[in-house]
Amino acid sequence: MANLHQQQSFAVFGLGKFGMALTMALLQADQDVLVVDSNEEVVNDVAHLVTHAVIADATDEEELRDLDIGSFDHVFVTMGENVEGSIITTMLAKKIGAPDVTTRANNHNHRLVLEKIGADHVIEPEQDMARQLIFHQLHPNVVNYFNLSKNVSLVEVSVENPSFFNKSLGDLDFRKNYDVNIIGITHNGKLNQVPLATDIINPHDRITLIGSNEAVQKINEILQEDK
Repeated sequence: MANLHQQQSFAVFGLGKFGMALTMALLQADQDVLVVDSNEEVVNDVAHLVTHAVIADATDEEELRDLDIGSFDHVFVTMGENVEGSIITTMLAKKIGAPDVTTRANNHNHRLVLEKIGADHVIEPEQDMARQLIFHQLHPNVVNYFNLSKNVSLVEVSVENPSFFNKSLGDLDFRKNYDVNIIGITHNGKLNQVPLATDIINPHDRITLIGSNEAVQKINEILQEDK
C-alpha cells in the first residue's frame, strides 16, 4: 500500500468549485498535481500553482493518452454537472490504465453508471457531507469519519473508557475482540502512524480505526463508556 504521506501524482479533471477545492487541498499536502479543463481562463488561473496545467478535452482519448493518464497514481474526475463528460472521462481513464479513479456523481443514477463502468471510487460531496454532519452530531466524540465504501468506515475517535487506559494494543487485541484494525494512535497531538502491539493506549488518546460500519459503531460506543 502506498504511503499517503509521500508525494504522489494526481490528475484533476474539471476545475469547478469542487475541483478547485480539491486541487488546493492537494497543493497544501505538497502533492504533484496535473489539472485539466477545457476552459482556458480557469486553467490559466491555477497554472502558476500546480505542477502541470493543461487545456484539453477530457473526453478525447488521444488527448488523455498524450497526457499519459495511466501513469498517475490517482485520477479525480470532478465535473459532476457534466454527466456525460464525467462518464466518458472515467471510462477512458480506466481504459488507458489509470489505477485509481475517483469520480464525482451528480445523483444516484449517475453513481450507478459510474460504478458499472469501473470507477474505483464514487463520491457525492453534498450527500457525504450531510452524512458526516449527522454522524458527528450523533457521535460528538468522533474526531474524523470517512466512508471508504458502502460497508466500511474509517474513524478517529477519542478513548474515554477507563478499561482501555494504560493497556497495550496487543493486550486489547482490537482485531480479535472488536473486528476492527487500529492504524494510528494520536497522543498529545503526535500521530503514531505505525502502531505496534506493544504501544500503550493512554487516557483520552485518539485512535484511528477501520472496519465494517457495524463494528466501527459498536467499538465507538464501547470506547465512550465511563465505567
